[in-house]
Parts: sequence; structure tokens; C-alpha cells
Amino acid sequence: MWMKDGVNMVAVLIGIVILAIIVYAGVLVYQQRIRRQVTALTAKKEAMVEIPLEEELHLVGQLSLTGQSADQYDELKADFVDINENRFVRIDEQLTQLDADSRGMNLLQLNQRLTKVTTLVDQTQELIQTVQGQLTHLQEVDKQHRQAVKELEQEYQGLRKTLLAKNFAFGPSIDGLEEQLSHIEDNFDTFSRLTDEGDHERAADVLTQLQEDTENLKALIKATPPVYKDLTVVFPDQVKELRAGYDQLTAQDFKFGEADVPALIKAIEDRIKENLDTLSQLRPDDAKVVNDRIAKQIDQVYDVMQTEIDAKDPVEANLDGVAKFIAHAQNQSHTLLSELDRLGQNYTLDHQELETARELNEQLRSIDGIYQKDVQDLAAKTATFSQVLAHQQQQQKDVQQIEEQQGQIMQSVAGLADEERQARDTLQQFDFNLHSLRRQVENINLPGIPQDYLDYFFVVRDEVAQLAKDMDQPQIDMERITKQLLIIQTDLDTLQEKTDDLIDSAELAEQLLQYANRYQTSHPDVAAASKKASDLFETEHQYAKALETIATVLDEVEPGSYKRLEDAYYQSKGKTAPHRDDTTD
Repeated sequence: MWMKDGVNMVAVLIGIVILAIIVYAGVLVYQQRIRRQVTALTAKKEAMVEIPLEEELHLVGQLSLTGQSADQYDELKADFVDINENRFVRIDEQLTQLDADSRGMNLLQLNQRLTKVTTLVDQTQELIQTVQGQLTHLQEVDKQHRQAVKELEQEYQGLRKTLLAKNFAFGPSIDGLEEQLSHIEDNFDTFSRLTDEGDHERAADVLTQLQEDTENLKALIKATPPVYKDLTVVFPDQVKELRAGYDQLTAQDFKFGEADVPALIKAIEDRIKENLDTLSQLRPDDAKVVNDRIAKQIDQVYDVMQTEIDAKDPVEANLDGVAKFIAHAQNQSHTLLSELDRLGQNYTLDHQELETARELNEQLRSIDGIYQKDVQDLAAKTATFSQVLAHQQQQQKDVQQIEEQQGQIMQSVAGLADEERQARDTLQQFDFNLHSLRRQVENINLPGIPQDYLDYFFVVRDEVAQLAKDMDQPQIDMERITKQLLIIQTDLDTLQEKTDDLIDSAELAEQLLQYANRYQTSHPDVAAASKKASDLFETEHQYAKALETIATVLDEVEPGSYKRLEDAYYQSKGKTAPHRDDTTD
């Protein structure tokens, strides 16, 4: 038992020793890491010390800065003093203390001090970079401003030279342009003074406005001359040409209708004067818009006069042709009205042919009136050629349409007499067909005629009689006659079918009744059917029902007998048997 406790104690002691060794080793490693970081921070601080901030401050100080730039420079010098006399000293002290402490065992304090000195080094480096950047900016701004002074001075000399050498090209704008240039040069003097004094912050504000004003002036100098040239050279020459052209055309008896050419030219001249005022206000863009409108006004006056010039020759060339065209349509109108009057005595004109022809004649009269007025105005030299040409073109179009309508009317009534002759021939044929159908029925000597057949026959007979009556009227309505012809033809075709069915049903029923006699004694059902069919035939005159009654019972007694007898019947007539229902098969 004692030996066992002793072994356990030794194991615990060994564990404690091993743990102590591990802890000690960790502390040594951490101390070494701290010392490496101290070395790195020391190197970083020494690199910052090597930066020539003092030389850069000296160079910027020689620029003789004033105003906000001088205030900024003083702030940078104060930052330099803080870096050189305060921050670097504190960094050295903290790094020395941290190196000494790194040999001790207070690890928590070591980490806190390392964080503090690292932050101080980083902040100092950032401050040095800021100071460097602002010093460089001051140098660059000074360089840019002095270069801008040289460039702007040359540019203003060029603008002044342009305004002096070409003041004639700017017209009423010259005073305003020179005033703007003078204002810009005053601002330039201010900029130059601030630059020489080193007050670059204020100089920058002046430079921005100076550059904007300069660009505006350059744009005005570029835009003004072409607008002024149009207003003083191009447009006046065109107006002069318009006046000369108008005087020449009026001397040649040209007229311009409702267009008051002198007033249009005067309006152009007034607008030119107004636009010169706009240009004097240094608004070349607005003046350019108005110039475009003036150019359109001038083109419109040119077009008014050119339209009359272009219309003269076609008007004179069209006179005879239009006169002949109108005369031809008038002659055709007279012929059409005479023909319609004649036809109207014998026929009913259902489509307002006569009224339409009279309206067309009135239209021709109106067209001829306008034509005659134009001829008189041309002879009196008071006509506006473009208006006369428009009349001629419309007259040709209207007269052509009128002649087409006249032709359509003439064509629609031209065949009335032929239609009447054909209708009378058809009426005779209808009457003949009715008598023929009647004889066909009478020739088979039936005991009686079914009432429905008689009713239909009389309807068709009355239709034919009404057609004959309508054909004998003083005025024949051929449109109505034509409709009646179509209806009667259809009804006659139906009557023919009914007649054929009546005759075929009656004759076939007689044959089947005779054929059924052979079965009457042996088949009571045949005898009964024959009796019923005979009654339908002789008394009720229902031949189709009689045929169906006897055919049905015969097919039951002798299958196929009805079809055989039916086929033989139609073959004897030279016809094909009609389709039959399966009930009679």
C-alpha cells in the first residue's frame, strides 16, 4: 500500500514539472515575439524619420502663401512639430519600455502596451502621409495656377484681337461681347493677384468661374457671326430677290389668290429686325432658331410664286381638253336622259336611274360653270393659275367618275327590251308546261286526283296567270318579272316531280294489286292488304300509300318481288328507279 502511494506521488510531481516546462517555454516564445514586433515597429519609426518632411515644408514655405493657403501651411508645420518633437519621442519611450518589459512575466501588460504603441505608430504614419499629400497639393496647385495665368493671358489676348479685327462680323453683339471680355479680364487680374500672393484657395474659386465665363464667351464669339451674316447679307439678298420676282410676275399679270405676297415679305423684314435685337442681347442660340423660321418663311414665299409659274403652262395646255371632256359628258348625259325617258314609258325603273342621271347632269352643269368662270378670268387676266389648275384637275377627275356612272346606268337599262322578250317566251313555255302536266295526269284515267296535288297545281297556275297579267301592264317592272320567273320555274320543277311521283305511284300500285291476286286465296294477309290498298286507290286517291301498303305485304310473302316489279316498270319507261327506304325491301 505504501509503495502504491509513492508511485502516485512521483507521477504527480513529474506532471507538474512537465507543465512548468511547457508554461516556461510558452512565456519565452511570447517574449521573443514581443521583441520581434518591437524591432519591426522601431524600423517603421526610423523609416518615418527618414522622410524629408522638413525639406518639403521649406520648399512650400518659399511660395509666400497667404490667406487660407497660409493657414493650411501653418497647420501642416504644427503637425510636423508634433510628429518630430512629440510623437517620435513617445514612440521611442514606449518601445524602450516594451523591450525592457518583454523580459518579465507580466504577459497581459505586455500585450496592452504593444497594442498602444502599435496604434501610435500607425496614427503617426497616417499623419505623415496626410502632411506629405497636402504639401504636394499646395505645390501642384501653385504650379497649376501659375500655368493657368500664362495660358489665360494668351487666350484673352487672342479673343481681344478677334473682337478688334472682326468687329464687323458681330454686328450689334460687339458691345456686349467686349463688355464680357472686359469683365473676364478684371476677374483674371484678381486671379493673377491671388496666385502671386499664394492665396490658392480663393484663387481656385475665381479660376472656376473664370474658365466658365471664358468658355461662354468663346461660344458666343463662334456662334454669332453666321447668325449675323444671315440677318444682314443672306436674308436681305433673298428678300430683294423676292420683291424683284414679285414685281416681274405682277407685270406679267400673275395673280396669287389669297396670298398677300407684299405683306409676307414685310413680315420677313420685320422679323429680321427683331432678331437683330435678340442678337444684340447675346442670345445667338435663340436668334438661330428664329433664323430657321425666317428661312422657312422665305421658302414659302418662293413656293407661292413658283407654284403660279409652274401652273401657267399646264392651265393653258388643259383648256381645250377639259372643254371637250365636259362637252362629251354633257352629250352623253343628254343621250342617257332621253333613253331613260323613253324606257320609263314602258318599264318601271326601280333603282332611281332617272334621278341619278339628273343629279349627274346637274353636277356637269356646275362643273361647266366653274370652267366657264375660269376661262373668263383667264381672258380678263385676273385668274390665279394654281387655282385654275386645281379646278382642272378636279374637273377631270369628277367628269371621269360621272361618265363611269352614266355608263353603268346605261348598261343597267340597255337589256330591258331583250329581257322582256325572253320573259314573254318563258311565260309561253310555262303555260305549255302546265297544260302538258295536266294532260299527263288526265291520260292515265285515275279515279280521282289527290287534293294536295290539286292545291299545288292551282298555286302554280295562279302564279303563271299573275305573271301574264303583270306582263300586260303599260309599265313593266322587269326586276319583279325576273323574280317571278325564278319562283315559277322552281315551282314548276317541283310540280313536275309531284306529277311524276303521282303517275308512277298510281301505275305501280295497279301492277302490284294485279300481281297480288295470285296470293289472295292462299295468304289472308295479302287479301287484307289488297283490300286496304284498293280502298286507298279507288276511294281516297292516296296512290303512294296504296303502293306502300301492297308492296310491304308482297315483300313479306315473296321477298324481292317489289324491287323486281319496280325495276321492270322504270326500265319500260326508260328511267332509273328512285331510291327506296329499307322498309319496303
